[in-house]
Amino acid sequence: MAQPSAASSLVWTRPERLSEHFELRGADGPIATLTFDPRPTVAWEYTVRHEATAAAGDARWRLAVVRRGFLGLKADVHVGGTNEGMLGAGYFLRNAIVDVSGLPPYSWDGSVTRNSSDVFVHPEGFPALRFEHGEYFDRVNAHVTVLFDAMPPRDVVLLATLGLYLRLLMNKVYR
Repeated sequence: MAQPSAASSLVWTRPERLSEHFELRGADGPIATLTFDPRPTVAWEYTVRHEATAAAGDARWRLAVVRRGFLGLKADVHVGGTNEGMLGAGYFLRNAIVDVSGLPPYSWDGSVTRNSSDVFVHPEGFPALRFEHGEYFDRVNAHVTVLFDAMPPRDVVLLATLGLYLRLLMNKVYR
């Protein structure tokens, strides 16, 4: 798989419409994948863990959401694998702090409106990764722009994966 370059534009695509498999693609081809486990036949949306596996080169992560708070409007996204930790999100998954080994404490600044952009903010206060809405007919789920040129490629991939995962949970991505 290719490595993302700094200040690059990446896209999350869904090669097959009915699959639960997504690919992060750069100019040179696929960079990472995100594949969801099969969903239970019957479950309440706020108790389903939405478990997924992400892979990029030699890095592997397992993602799962655990809802908490009033009616499950807050959530913790557990990250296991190459990096371990958690992303603790507030109401409607709008704000979150990344607490994952090997990463600085980036913060997630999301919006609840459907076609709005979301960003991961560097601990020093500037935007590092920005997510824009995709195009249904082109099978693009989200556009990702790397705004911080000194970010290591593995951090870019992990944050891009967490961003798509959060946007899917927020119902901001075409499924």
